[in-house]
Amino acid sequence: MSSIDTTYDSAQAWFDAAMERGTTLDPELIRQRQAIADAHNACNDICDTTMLADQQLYIQGYMELEEYQRYLLLKHGKP
Repeated sequence: MSSIDTTYDSAQAWFDAAMERGTTLDPELIRQRQAIADAHNACNDICDTTMLADQQLYIQGYMELEEYQRYLLLKHGKP
């Protein structure tokens, strides 16, 4: 079963599981993603530490984009 097919009881459990995964992303891609995020955060005054930590799930490659979007829906979605 892939990580995207796994069901988690909470966003925190999903975050913790993702952070335990390894990443195979090229360091240059990580740098590019971080630069884009930094520019976005600066333009939009984003400094919330929880939000910045969440961004690292995708930036560092612990989650692919589709999984990251599903994680955010679980975390911020309304039941």
